[in-house]
Amino acid sequence: MKRNLKFFVTLIVLLVLSGSLFAASQELTADGKKNLRSANMHLGGERYEKALPLYESVIEENPHHIIALEKTGSIYYNIKKDYLKARSLFIAAIQEINDVYAEYEELQKADEKAADKFYNKEIKKEKLDMVLEQLKQFKDSCFDQLINAGKLKLQEEDYNGAIQIFTDVINIIPDSTISYRLMALSYEKLEDTENSIRYFIKTVELDSTDIIARLKLANYYFNVKKYEEAGNMFLEAAGLEPENPDNFYNTGLAFMNAKKDSLAYNAFMESYKLSSPNMDVLVTLSNLALKMDNNVESTKYLQEAVDLDREDGEVNYPEYVSTLCYKLYGIKKFDELIKYGEIWHKLNPLSKEAVQMLYNASKENNNKELMSKYEKIYKQLE
Repeated sequence: MKRNLKFFVTLIVLLVLSGSLFAASQELTADGKKNLRSANMHLGGERYEKALPLYESVIEENPHHIIALEKTGSIYYNIKKDYLKARSLFIAAIQEINDVYAEYEELQKADEKAADKFYNKEIKKEKLDMVLEQLKQFKDSCFDQLINAGKLKLQEEDYNGAIQIFTDVINIIPDSTISYRLMALSYEKLEDTENSIRYFIKTVELDSTDIIARLKLANYYFNVKKYEEAGNMFLEAAGLEPENPDNFYNTGLAFMNAKKDSLAYNAFMESYKLSSPNMDVLVTLSNLALKMDNNVESTKYLQEAVDLDREDGEVNYPEYVSTLCYKLYGIKKFDELIKYGEIWHKLNPLSKEAVQMLYNASKENNNKELMSKYEKIYKQLE
């Protein structure tokens, strides 16, 4: 805190401005000068409660007075923690310094020699470029402090207090994306879904890279059965995190519920490529491929699912084995059919369907030995 105040004390020394329209704008009456001296004295003694009203009286007399503006801003920033007020005062001081540059630019048009003299005296000597940059940094810091204050309210579960802070920020910085997102989260904590979604939508409109808002909206749309909107939003999130298979999986799930089979298939394919083998994804891909009349792909994914299911030596989903056998028969992969048909028969030795499938595959392969074997087994089951 003291370090910040020292900066403003240094700033006063730098701003000894005179001999121009700008200098005239800094003039004070005798009472104003007296109040300024007293305010500076109290500030130096850290008697802020006495310094503040004196500085404010100077601003009331002369709203353009830089020293009073930046000093008052420093007290509101460091002592009162009123960052909205401090920011407005810093902005006013910045505007006054910008007016110096404007005056210099006008002089350049009329008299370059006079302009150079003005620059050396009013800008270079007073190091206004550095002062202006520092004031801008403090102005921007006010925004950061406001956001942090709102976050603290969120942590303290004072959601209404957080909403008030973020509302104030939005009023002065209408395109503050983080304010909209945090506002949405505050309303979410209050279980005010309508306002929460409204501010998440605004966040997405302002920031093409905000994945949190997109996921929040996607989940909301999914829960209210707006599946196509959910799919589009999950897909946008997936574009921002292309290495995250979950986003593609959720995209596929949403589009599948929206009956957008091709979009769902593409999304599940991306999830499949990015993740370790997953039974659910494989079966879903198989079903979607079948719906799109792609029997070869449908069979391929179901075969992967069955192989995955058998990795631990047990079969948890015997129904997938029988279904796979019918698929293999349909695409005339008889060697593969015999392999999985034997698994089916082992799982259910009393299944006539399994034995019939094995017999048919053997016949298609012209394997008389196997035909004879399965014919005998079939007769034993009758």
